[in-house]
Amino acid sequence: SAAALRQLAAIWGLALPDGEPCPTAARLNLRCLQAKGGMAELRLLDRPAMLTLHDDPTAPNYVLLTAIDDGGATIVAPGGKPQRIGLDALAARFDGEFTTFWRAPRSWRDEVSGGDHGPDVDWLARRLAQIYGLKKPLDDQPLSAGLRARLVDFQTEQHLKADGVAGPKTFIRLYQLGGVQEPRLLAASAGAGK
Repeated sequence: SAAALRQLAAIWGLALPDGEPCPTAARLNLRCLQAKGGMAELRLLDRPAMLTLHDDPTAPNYVLLTAIDDGGATIVAPGGKPQRIGLDALAARFDGEFTTFWRAPRSWRDEVSGGDHGPDVDWLARRLAQIYGLKKPLDDQPLSAGLRARLVDFQTEQHLKADGVAGPKTFIRLYQLGGVQEPRLLAASAGAGK
């Protein structure tokens, strides 16, 4: 899996040295999100990911998912060439385990919840205000009930866990909707046929 994660980091423009990829990437402000979900969640997160495939019952197989559309997906084995695979064929081999990277705000905490304040809460408040067309909020305000309600609304609209806690998936969607240029799954597919 380390080789696949290094290859995934290269898509993000980072060359990770030997060692544990996730802690090394974190020092470069690129975070690992290890999760279990399905193809719908991968589409929602819209970023390349390392998938754990279970072709062999004794050892998992790791591939990169680099593009996806209604017609299929593009996967790459570490050191291999991209190959197109049907979604049904991929789903039969994929149990939902994946790892992806995401770029965190510099002041990132593992999660931001009610009453917290600091640069990450300021960033969250500004991004939600931008999305909802609201006045720019003041800095160094706590994550208030009003901001938390707006966060829950956002999470609900984005089909995320609507718990009012800003974790990695919430930050990923906020970055995407803010137009931050990052590697994408769906955009990669859109350009593949041109």
